[in-house]
Amino acid sequence: MRRKRHKETQVWHDPHLTAAGRRKVQAADKSAAAGADDPNDPLGRRRDRHRGPDSKHDGVRIVARPTGTIDPREAERERLLGKLLAVEGRPAISRAAQAYLEAGFEFPRSQYVWLQLLEHSDERTVGQAIEQLSAILSDEAPGRVAVLESRLRRIEQFADECSTREAASELRRRISGRSVAPAS
Repeated sequence: MRRKRHKETQVWHDPHLTAAGRRKVQAADKSAAAGADDPNDPLGRRRDRHRGPDSKHDGVRIVARPTGTIDPREAERERLLGKLLAVEGRPAISRAAQAYLEAGFEFPRSQYVWLQLLEHSDERTVGQAIEQLSAILSDEAPGRVAVLESRLRRIEQFADECSTREAASELRRRISGRSVAPAS
């Protein structure tokens, strides 16, 4: 009676899991330990990746902040703006935008900030975001087209004010490349 041999689960791209792969890795490590500049190497290849951990290429570089004084007001602005860009959902976006404005800052001319403000719960802010995005996108290409179109489509369908719905519709048509019919 023959026994079935159970093999370990193998990941084919990992050379450490097969016996032949382990031998190749060990041979490469030995040749790297012998010296990076091997005179027998016909191509003159360098073996930087097989150096030890003390190599300057293997470590992580830590970049120090500028040594000048850090403006606490600028740090607060960056923190609040980062929070606005990171949050999701209408209530959280509205709270983050309100905190940013209450701190005395104005929103920068960035399409990502105004794209986020399309989700604001106040329709006046949404209308302002559509106006700002129209101005910004006349100078540069949209960064997140699918997100922009879906948010504009939602505003077209569910906005309370007719002017907001029309502005969203016009911007969405312009983004998607369709021509806008002249208003009578």
